[in-house]
Amino acid sequence: MRQRPSTMQLLIAANVAALGALAVVELSAPASAQATRPRSTYTAVSGRITGSDLHALYVVDETTQEVIAVQWDPQAKLLKGLGFRNISVDANDVARPRSN
Repeated sequence: MRQRPSTMQLLIAANVAALGALAVVELSAPASAQATRPRSTYTAVSGRITGSDLHALYVVDETTQEVIAVQWDPQAKLLKGLGFRNISVDANDVARPRSN
């Protein structure tokens, strides 16, 4: 008849498995996708929404040249996204000559 492993043997086996998993994680190559994007800097400005008495917060990501507009919803206690613009695309569009 086969004998059941003792509690001590089970604990040792679990520790060996955990040590092996830790070794795999520590010895694996670092993720290269995380190092390619430079750290962003942000600027936030509040302002009135045109044609309304409501206010919005405009957040500009200076690295990616993008801006988002958000508004606080006090009933739901969360930020609602109002819009997104890519500033560099808009700047290129303005610089393009118009034909009349």
